[in-house]
Amino acid sequence: MSDSIERVLILPSPRLTAWAKSFATPEALSSWFPDRIEGEFAIGGSFVLIWGEHRCEARLVEDVEGEIFSYQWHPGETCRLADHPEAELTTVRFTLQDHEAGTRVEMVESGFDNIPAERRANALRENTEGWTSEMAKLERAYMK
Repeated sequence: MSDSIERVLILPSPRLTAWAKSFATPEALSSWFPDRIEGEFAIGGSFVLIWGEHRCEARLVEDVEGEIFSYQWHPGETCRLADHPEAELTTVRFTLQDHEAGTRVEMVESGFDNIPAERRANALRENTEGWTSEMAKLERAYMK
């Protein structure tokens, strides 16, 4: 079993434009990832990613304009930060780099080895499927 999920795609847009359109603000991120975001969208702050009735609490840990967007959360069915120990959080990190065709976006969710065995396989399976779907939504946002 793997400790991480990795996805890479190329967006046909300059890096700073891709950042502004897809990561810079709650509205930018919710243009492709969750339906909407509530809460404190600042380093160390917690915010909630909302898909219909499903709500996942997350904490922003890294936000380097035009380059890195990273947060931590508990993957799977239980998505409140207080539901499990801090040591069991996974980290989702988006890294943007210049690419000859636009912007290379790498997404890595790591830390699955920190999740107890009884939840790990399900969390890894759900998020592997989820990231395939979510990254496809990001790519489609640039085909409009």
